[in-house]
Amino acid sequence: MLSRIPDGRAAYQVLFQDRCVEKVYEAVAPYDARFEQEVIYRSHLTAGAQFLMQEVSAAPNSETRIKILRKLPRGQALYRLIPISGRKHQLRVHMAALGIPIVNDSLYPCLQPQRPADDFSDPLQLLARTLVFVDPITGERRTFNSQQQLALATQPG
Repeated sequence: MLSRIPDGRAAYQVLFQDRCVEKVYEAVAPYDARFEQEVIYRSHLTAGAQFLMQEVSAAPNSETRIKILRKLPRGQALYRLIPISGRKHQLRVHMAALGIPIVNDSLYPCLQPQRPADDFSDPLQLLARTLVFVDPITGERRTFNSQQQLALATQPG
């Protein structure tokens, strides 16, 4: 999110720090009937090797709501992911830990060889769909919806 008014930028940053922004994502991953009904997945995420995150046995510090929106061809589904907490790579780690890694994820469940920087042939099938928050300057409820579509999600199920 951007602000053209320098004096207001801190107020918007605090929204994210204080978890006052509702975020909804969509992802394409292998179909798993467990997620036909919404599931809440919790785990403890911590920094792992290099820049990756890992789950460890400790009190949960991350939480994601997961639900299938619709089935797709080739044994895949379009999922709605709502992070309740905001840990680094949280959605990617949670989906991989559940055995349904996000399609074209080059980091999770295992690190893949780095591709050339200009290779966009197989993009990660994760999309920030919606942001909702109360504007700290005007007090208005603001909703921003992406008009983008995940390539694999446009195929009929």
